[in-house]
Amino acid sequence: MAHLIENTLAILRDVMTAHKTAMSGGAPAPPPVPLPAAADPRAEFAIRLLTAVEARYGLDINILTADKLLRVLQPIALAELGPYVERMARSSADDPQWQALIEQLTVNETYVMRDPEQLQFFATLLLGLIADATAKRRFRLRFWSVGCASGEETYTVAALAHEALLAADFALERGARIELKPPWRVEVLGCDISRRSLAQARAGSYETGPLSSFRGEPAELLRYFPLAASGSNGARRAAVKRSVHECLRDAVRFEPFNLVADSPPTPGFDAVICRNVLVHFSARARALAHGLLQAAVRPGGYLLLGPTDSLASGSEFEALWAPGAVIQRRRPADA
Repeated sequence: MAHLIENTLAILRDVMTAHKTAMSGGAPAPPPVPLPAAADPRAEFAIRLLTAVEARYGLDINILTADKLLRVLQPIALAELGPYVERMARSSADDPQWQALIEQLTVNETYVMRDPEQLQFFATLLLGLIADATAKRRFRLRFWSVGCASGEETYTVAALAHEALLAADFALERGARIELKPPWRVEVLGCDISRRSLAQARAGSYETGPLSSFRGEPAELLRYFPLAASGSNGARRAAVKRSVHECLRDAVRFEPFNLVADSPPTPGFDAVICRNVLVHFSARARALAHGLLQAAVRPGGYLLLGPTDSLASGSEFEALWAPGAVIQRRRPADA
């Protein structure tokens, strides 16, 4: 396996230099770049698929992506690889075979209150969003969580919005119930490319434990994730699960979305959250995604990106800083 990966990546360096040059204009699907002959036929098939993965999904082509793909291809007989690659080349990104492949190439790591410094900073900004919505009589908070994986981030944003509305006296807590005062609404759209992860997100049931979905959960938010099941047997304790509170389920919906291929949802979000996603994208895909994400934020709204992401200077956004965190704010229309 090692020699195949090394052979593939050696050829890939030259191919992708030309490929990235062809894509520098931002075209979503550039003409295919001629490939050099490969000493191992499997390497050529792998390169064709890797370039197709970048074109369809925006994933950067690197040693990790190549390693994952080559392991997927390893069980396929050499005689079957050619027809397989040809079928993939003719298929759209929504084809079930592409979906099965992308599930094995993407990273779906997330948990509740991940990157707490940024989310705590965001929580302080929510009161300003509520005041602005009240002044304009919108009585609605809209958020878009992009690359939501199994949904923990999406539910976290919904929980923080409910906490802010409680603090602003626009919601009531009656025992185990949390009710928004009419006509207030919270709407959180969670999107991901992985159908499997979205199914888990909709189920809204997560295990607890040191490396679970609740490794970073502050105690004050636990009531939004009540215990779903537990058990004990003497000193041994069975796995514990927490399910999503009804108020969060009412506020959240999940849909599949491809950042480099799909049409964006209706703009005007109070905040767009896309963290720890674009780091896995190629430069071309990041540029496309940045434009789409920025356009989705309403004037005066916020864009939460990962710690390695930054926006081009001279954009419509300004950086707001807090200890250990930065959030981008779209300048108001009258600024």
